[in-house]
Amino acid sequence: MEDNIFRRFFESFASRTALALLGLLGTGITIYAFLQEKKVDLRYEVIANTNVLDFNADINKLEVYYDSTNLKQTKENLRIYTVKVINNGDQNIINEFYDKNEPLGIKISAGKIIEIPQIIQTSNEYIKRNLKVIDYNKDKISFSQVIVESGEYFIIKLLVLHNKEITPNIISFGKIAGQKNIDVVNAIDVKDEASFLSKTYLGNIWIQLLRLLSYFIISVLIILFIVFISERIDTYRDKKRRLRMISEFKNLKLYQYTKMDDAIFDRYKLKNDRILETMQSLIEDEKKLNEAYKELFEKSKNKEFNKLNRLANNDITYYSSKDDFYVIHEMISDGIVFKENNHLTINQSMRDTLNKFVNFLNEKNESKYFSSEKNIHFEISDE
Repeated sequence: MEDNIFRRFFESFASRTALALLGLLGTGITIYAFLQEKKVDLRYEVIANTNVLDFNADINKLEVYYDSTNLKQTKENLRIYTVKVINNGDQNIINEFYDKNEPLGIKISAGKIIEIPQIIQTSNEYIKRNLKVIDYNKDKISFSQVIVESGEYFIIKLLVLHNKEITPNIISFGKIAGQKNIDVVNAIDVKDEASFLSKTYLGNIWIQLLRLLSYFIISVLIILFIVFISERIDTYRDKKRRLRMISEFKNLKLYQYTKMDDAIFDRYKLKNDRILETMQSLIEDEKKLNEAYKELFEKSKNKEFNKLNRLANNDITYYSSKDDFYVIHEMISDGIVFKENNHLTINQSMRDTLNKFVNFLNEKNESKYFSSEKNIHFEISDE
């Protein structure tokens, strides 16, 4: 009988190598995920930087005033900044992360904030309720301490008056524990940027479950493919080895090939190695063979005996004497034993061939390849 595919898979060198590589890969991913430190990454993204006024031409009669100041004469300009303050890290920013002595805020270089900043958007109601501008000066503002979870944000709008020859810059200040600097970036530059974890876990819970299921299915298919290829390789190698053993045996000087011996070689090619050894043991003595056959024939009519046989076929570690009964019938089928009026006669020529062949295989250390599978169950009939 063909070897169990999964047992052969785990015994083959190629399969053990593949499993070792998969194990190392899985271990590496697990260790990486375990050691991967959650990072705090609060940053300011400038999502808009817009001129309120844009003097493309010198129009003499056009005058622009702000709070009684002629901006054209003072060579000043108004600019609106829209800044998104976002927790881009994978760790939530809680109250303990803030330093009361250095609150979070924004500073304007080369300009002044001329109106109270407006919080125009928040990612959740908690931030909307609790975020306040606590310190408003002409060149900087500070925010109240609020919990900003991973991926959460708020957007603030600033109206800045500045010299039209100089474009002000947004500068961050304040301290967040676990973060050295608070970066100020252009939203255009980070539009397509995504962290490793955000790429990995992008999507809602259902997308994650579908992704996990697809990864599992793909992994199973890969393992099954390795099993199939490994089994094919092992089968091919085993077939070549067995054919080589038969060829070497046939070329021995002490052996003379006859056509009826093919029954023995065919069993070996079909991987029925154990049955050859059992046959060799049973045909050592013709008298004992007949005694065993008659005893087993009588037992085969017993229900308990058949029950034990079913146990033997369900448990490869359990041995039933009915296996011998099966082997005897197989020997009759192969011509190793002749049956006449319930008396068995050994074919001496085939017995010699069987003894020589089994001994040859043992000398070649072929026993290590012998299958541990039990013989196939069959139905017997009274003859």
